[in-house]
Amino acid sequence: MISKKGKLTNLKKSPFGEEEYDSALEREYMVELEHDAAVVNWTKKHGIKIPYTFFGFRRYYLPDFLVAYRDGTREIHETKGLPLLLWLSTKLKGQSAEAFCRAHGFRYKRITKGSTAFYGKV
Repeated sequence: MISKKGKLTNLKKSPFGEEEYDSALEREYMVELEHDAAVVNWTKKHGIKIPYTFFGFRRYYLPDFLVAYRDGTREIHETKGLPLLLWLSTKLKGQSAEAFCRAHGFRYKRITKGSTAFYGKV
């Protein structure tokens, strides 16, 4: 699988005006966030590092997006292609992210192209 990397510019809801993407799914989701009336701002440049343990080694998970909504809700969003959902590391990162979000008053959402509503909670 080859990732499509690039940069979107002239973004209105990113505090930086531009953001890099690491896959076609990330790019599509960035466009979706830009057009979502409920979203105040979003970024990939959030600096969040979530520790998790993988086969006894401490690792750090860097979530894809931090999204803020008009109602004050903040969420961490992770985009994943369907095959990657089966990986152990994906499961461990998700569990760590959910715990991190509970501790910080955020919500965690995994975004997949195969979701019933194209983008949704898994």
